[in-house]
Amino acid sequence: MVFKVDVPPDLVQGDVDEGYGPVADAFRRNFAERGEIGAACAVYRDGRKVVDLWGGYRDGRTRTPWRRDTLVTVFSTTKGVSGLAIAVAHSRGWIDYDATVATYWPGFARNGKETVTVRQLLAHQAGLAAIDRPLTVTDLADLDVVADALADQRPAWEPGTRHGYHAISLGWYEGELLRRVDPAKRSLGRFFAEEIAAPLDIEFHVGVPDTVDPERIAFIHGYRPAELLLHLGTMPRGFVFGFLNPRSVTARSFANPKVEIWHTPKRCITGSTG
Repeated sequence: MVFKVDVPPDLVQGDVDEGYGPVADAFRRNFAERGEIGAACAVYRDGRKVVDLWGGYRDGRTRTPWRRDTLVTVFSTTKGVSGLAIAVAHSRGWIDYDATVATYWPGFARNGKETVTVRQLLAHQAGLAAIDRPLTVTDLADLDVVADALADQRPAWEPGTRHGYHAISLGWYEGELLRRVDPAKRSLGRFFAEEIAAPLDIEFHVGVPDTVDPERIAFIHGYRPAELLLHLGTMPRGFVFGFLNPRSVTARSFANPKVEIWHTPKRCITGSTG
């Protein structure tokens, strides 16, 4: 069964500027009508915060309330963040989007990837959505192990001829590319923390550091594969059925490693609305 919990109205908190009341109304309806467990929403206009809302439970299992400073895994929103890190590297002359990835990472050329450009990789056109070599959470902590698995992967289609969402693998490829061109050889998470998050004074982590209290991180109540069938009306049918077929590129793109890495703080990608 899909996890459900009733959220009392008084657990929805925050404020909005005049004229943004409909945003607060829609936010409350998420809990009252749509089964939301816990969430937050912040909106900035012209550099000024005009919406600051949070509510429900950080963990629906324990009924732990969502706080103003609760952090939550943001999933593929991080693609924009990692793309920003790559853009910083490009602005410094470290990366040419039209150069081949192998220019900066020679080992990447293995198994038919020698002509893949940085632009094709970033545009999900490289055919590398699924990584076939099994990886564990421990493996993910060793960037050299991950890099070898990525370099060894054979494209699922001729690069540049098709597009396919690189759901998890793209961040790994971007991280290794960045590590190869950065003079300091930093990981994507460290590069973002030092070059973007710190100067802008924002709290967003690609891999949660030890300085963050794990009790601040929201628990994600995800769907089991079979429960996706309950959402055929809201999710593309091709995606749902592909996800249920373990041999499909769709399923394989999400199945490695075979754990919920968003519940592993060291690999978790979190952001705060504050």
